[in-house]
Amino acid sequence: MDKLKSFLIKRLILILIIVVTIELILNAIVNFAFFPLIQMLMGVSGSSALSITNIPYLIWGILTGNNAFIFGSFRTSAAVFLILLSIFLLALPVIIGILTYATIVTKQVEILEKERDQERKDFEAQRNLMLSDFAHDLRTPIMTIGGYATAINDGMVKDDAQKKEYLTAIASKSKRMTELITLLFEYVRVGSAGFTLDRKKIDLHAFLTDIIANSYTDLEDAGMEVDINITEDTFYISADELHLKRVIENLIINIIRHNPSGIKVGFEITKLAGVEFLAVADSGDAITKSEEELFEPFVKGEDSRSKNRGSGLGLSVAKQVMDMHGFEIHLKQPYKNYTKAFLLKFTESTNTY
Repeated sequence: MDKLKSFLIKRLILILIIVVTIELILNAIVNFAFFPLIQMLMGVSGSSALSITNIPYLIWGILTGNNAFIFGSFRTSAAVFLILLSIFLLALPVIIGILTYATIVTKQVEILEKERDQERKDFEAQRNLMLSDFAHDLRTPIMTIGGYATAINDGMVKDDAQKKEYLTAIASKSKRMTELITLLFEYVRVGSAGFTLDRKKIDLHAFLTDIIANSYTDLEDAGMEVDINITEDTFYISADELHLKRVIENLIINIIRHNPSGIKVGFEITKLAGVEFLAVADSGDAITKSEEELFEPFVKGEDSRSKNRGSGLGLSVAKQVMDMHGFEIHLKQPYKNYTKAFLLKFTESTNTY
């Protein structure tokens, strides 16, 4: 909508400049060419200029037959013709300007409607692809769980070690299904009308340290070296603890899911007056998509299904949650000694609780 307003205002200013310029030129032509001829035909002397304001008086003089405006029919017809022509010439740029602007508005609205229709079609196509991916991602663990559970139930697994392996796989697949369903639920919930954040005053440093500590084992198990640079002092923000936690967790999950083992992962706080930046960085593969594309729903960082790409909703949910808080999240490539980093900007809370 802002883009449309800006476009229409610029076009309106341009048309007004053109109309005023043409009006000045035509007004000069009428005053220096037509008006002396009209005066001669009417037998009126004087040097007053013809304009929109005095033309009606000339017409009134002709219609009422006042004073010197009584003259022959040929001269009267010629004078009336020149007066009407003058009015037409002076009004023509305004009429053309109005019609031109109306045409521009109509065409621009049509273009925007087509763009919105295309965006809606693209969104629906992406949504259908996402649902297909979800169905695929859910079907695989369901089939695994079903197969393992049937084998155990039918007594086909005699060895306790193998039975434990099957039960571990069932638990792992169940956890993955729960993650997918929870993420889809969060995306729908956060984007729904009437959703509000349950904001509280929290210490950002303690909050981040707790989340990273809980994910530390997962990062190490993935063969990643972790570097944490978060000070022990306090920095309070107003935030929904549950949803902000999911933002950080989604970024950590993405690092584990989309990078090979052996990379370095960094969590670093940068301080400025009243704000702090958290960098969630890694030395893995660079992201080929633009920041705008990356935060769109259903967009995935990888194009091949050879890797576990995830649902394509994690970063979109993260962006929604950060925006609702009034915080910011951006992609920075490269970042210091890392290939990439997600920079999260937090504003210090000034509220008292």
